[in-house]
Amino acid sequence: MKEYSVRKHFLVQRSLQFKYMSLVLFTILIVSGMIVLTVYFTHWTLMTEKFGGVQMGIALDEVFKILNLFLAFEIPIALIIAAFASVLLSHKIAGPVYRLQKVAYEVSRGDLTRNVRLRRDDELKNLSAAFNSVVENMHLLVEKDRKLIFELSGLANVLYVNLKDKKIDEDEALTLIRKLNDLIGELKTLIMQYKTEKS
Repeated sequence: MKEYSVRKHFLVQRSLQFKYMSLVLFTILIVSGMIVLTVYFTHWTLMTEKFGGVQMGIALDEVFKILNLFLAFEIPIALIIAAFASVLLSHKIAGPVYRLQKVAYEVSRGDLTRNVRLRRDDELKNLSAAFNSVVENMHLLVEKDRKLIFELSGLANVLYVNLKDKKIDEDEALTLIRKLNDLIGELKTLIMQYKTEKS
């Protein structure tokens, strides 16, 4: 069963989330403004043309005053709801981006035990899974490299001590050198998996 973290903060990448929220609110304002202007001008014009007269004009004026009052309360409330909704929605992207950045920084400092954990409803799951896979593969390669280096170091020490103390004959020395070369070959194979030159 996957472990999911609990949401503690909704604003984790403030600049990203505020840009997203601004875009959403700006879009809502533009669309609302266009709808209100369209309703006012088309309805006002059509109604005065169809039903003309002073009495109808007074009645329509009352209707539009009431409509203005409703809009004066409804548009700000809609904007507040949209602001909260955009913070919640943007957090589903900003949260994973924040976690990816944090873990990437720790990995760049050499901690290959880290991975990105997201909440159930977060976005960017494929990206975090790919990132975790990269870190896991790096961890495995470094572990293999480390194991081979320790074996090489141990064999080199044995060879050095035995040669220094003249406790080894030529055949044993050649066997140890062959083992050293085999380990060096394995290490080269592992290291060649890394692409270091830009194409």
